[in-house]
Amino acid sequence: MDTDLDALVDRADLDEIIRRIDDLCSERAWPRLASLRDKSAAAVRTGRQTWPCATLANYRLALHAPAEIAAASLQHPTSTFSIGPLTEVIAQNHTWAELSPHIDDAPLRGFVAYERALRGEEIPSDAALRSVLEIPIIPAPWEPAYEAPIYDDNGVSAPTPQLNVAPSTEVVCTSTRSDDDPDIEAAIRAVFEAWTTQSNGRVSFAAVSGGVESSLGALGLSRASIAPLEPSQVMALIAWAGASGGAHGRRRGGAQGRFGAWWFATAMADALDEWPLPQGTLRAEMEELQWFTWTTNEPMLGWQLQMVVWDPFNDMSWAFSARDMS
Repeated sequence: MDTDLDALVDRADLDEIIRRIDDLCSERAWPRLASLRDKSAAAVRTGRQTWPCATLANYRLALHAPAEIAAASLQHPTSTFSIGPLTEVIAQNHTWAELSPHIDDAPLRGFVAYERALRGEEIPSDAALRSVLEIPIIPAPWEPAYEAPIYDDNGVSAPTPQLNVAPSTEVVCTSTRSDDDPDIEAAIRAVFEAWTTQSNGRVSFAAVSGGVESSLGALGLSRASIAPLEPSQVMALIAWAGASGGAHGRRRGGAQGRFGAWWFATAMADALDEWPLPQGTLRAEMEELQWFTWTTNEPMLGWQLQMVVWDPFNDMSWAFSARDMS
């Protein structure tokens, strides 16, 4: 039955293998597509450069195949090199009820459950699922409607959230030397880890005693325009950044992005020792701070997020700039 597939792989004809992958998807011939994936992966041992075809076939199975076959793709060796985490890919077109009976691995089950919850599915309360990321699986009403990426046969679309931000105000920055704040700096850098380790991203950070003018000045700015953010908008932007791979890095997924937003917000509240905070407590802590995006009115190019936070009770502020060019 699969003699023709064997011949394709033996020739290492990548263009023809990809055309066959497209055909098998159109025919919904999922067992044959899984066979082609496995043959392409195994052929690498004989020096044939067919691994990218195996990766593509496995990705298509996660995206389109029935739940039982799709679930098996999660632990295939090619899953590491997919366009995005297959726990997110598989969540686009499959429900938790369909997938749950076919996923035994505890971390994979947890990540898929979190991804399905981000897409609005009600996931039953389960301590084992929650133990993967520790934060509540179902977003709180005050959290944003996290924008799910859209995967297609060859890629993923995950644009920056479009927020209704209040008009900006220009501030004159004060030249100040940055202080150390390792917990908050580490939380910020963790959000952008894929940008900086897998792509060309750079993150600048400043922490000072004083208002937003001081922390922005510590970043080297003389003037900036700031616009206030609500806690839900902060979470949307940080989760987007944490889920993204930037210009060239591998996407980390919505569940990881939301975790990064929770960790960042908890660090800003100086409450990491109490991790994870109850959802209502986290919101209350965030509302005690003042959050802003900032810009120097330069064109927005590539992947970019710039934020400044002021604690009015202790008169401290933190600013960062994260950028990754395509």
